[in-house]
Amino acid sequence: MKTMIVLIGLVLGVGCAKAPVSPDWLTAEPADYPAARYLNGRGQGETAGVARDRARTDLAKVFEVTVRESSSDSLQWLQGSSANDGLQASISRDIQLQTSQIVNGVEIVQTWRGENGGDYHALAVLDRLQAGNRLRAEIAALDAETAQNIARARSHDALPEKVSAAYNALYAQLQRRHPQKMLRIVDGTGIGLPPKYSLAELKSDFETLLDRWQIGVAVGKDELGGTSDLLAGALGNAGIKHLAGGTQAEYLLRAELDSQKFTAGDGWNWVRGTLRVSLLETASGNVIGSHQWSYKSSALQPAMAEIRARDELAGLLAQDLLKVLVELGDVAENPRR
Repeated sequence: MKTMIVLIGLVLGVGCAKAPVSPDWLTAEPADYPAARYLNGRGQGETAGVARDRARTDLAKVFEVTVRESSSDSLQWLQGSSANDGLQASISRDIQLQTSQIVNGVEIVQTWRGENGGDYHALAVLDRLQAGNRLRAEIAALDAETAQNIARARSHDALPEKVSAAYNALYAQLQRRHPQKMLRIVDGTGIGLPPKYSLAELKSDFETLLDRWQIGVAVGKDELGGTSDLLAGALGNAGIKHLAGGTQAEYLLRAELDSQKFTAGDGWNWVRGTLRVSLLETASGNVIGSHQWSYKSSALQPAMAEIRARDELAGLLAQDLLKVLVELGDVAENPRR
């Protein structure tokens, strides 16, 4: 009798051991990775690799709305401001980089598949404390950069340096908005680190300095034609006053435009070349810095190819000119950089 009882117990024990036990995180909060300390995502797929990728993607969705809101907020806030397109493009790139850095901290901590086969399941987690510390460090660095540039703008007399510093202070705080939004998700408090600086005031200071900046245009070589008007228009779009004639302005934007025209074997007409600009102090003739753009365009008609080349240059200047002038002002203060 005792032997029979032992055998029954062994059979029951073996049967229980073979029963597949699924992890708690398939349907509930993971006991080992509670929501108070971790963000988590789940993935399912035919292979372990697919399941892991889907788990990472599932967790990253927590930040998707924040990314869209940050991009939309920056664009809406910048409406009507100088060099809107170029600044928004830069902010968007920064948002994507900041998001990627945080998502790179995601870990796959468990992968499971039932004994009878079927799909793989994976659990991805992001440590709230570690991610929060990274975001706080990033925000602190941007605040320090803002403070440094505010001090630069106040201490310098030359407008290129003042404009550069004011732009950089504004840009740093625009960058700050995204990690702040992400931190509000990661730390669970919904507060993050409230801003120390007013975006409205930084923007006003920057645009006030731009309004004081007067630049003349002097075009030497102009093989395409119309370069003086392109630069004057781009300066106006950037919020900088253009003084015709150049000699009345404290600063001068000197330009040289090379252009090559040729017809390809397929009958298409091409125009390509380089636009080089240098920013000078009119009184001294000292060159603050230089920059160049390359362009090319094509069309079946030669005249249309030239029109498209001018349009391309106009687009490049609209997007880049203010940023280029800001960088030249930065170089003027730090000539070895």
